[in-house]
Amino acid sequence: MSDSPAPPTRRRRPRKVFPPCIACGEDSGFTWACECGFALCHGCMAQNLERTKNNGRNWVCPDCRQFHVGPNH
Repeated sequence: MSDSPAPPTRRRRPRKVFPPCIACGEDSGFTWACECGFALCHGCMAQNLERTKNNGRNWVCPDCRQFHVGPNH
């Protein structure tokens, strides 16, 4: 028998829950979400970006017109 203590256990971070896409209703693993409750999946966001001529990281919420700055900016 060993007198050493039990190995430390790792704590897992809880999974982030994303709201379902408002446009298509898909419950995907990731949605672009705004504080106002608006959320788009990646496919619908790509279509939205083509119409609004935004770049791939910064976007404007169509509901409340809040500007969102993506990571690394």
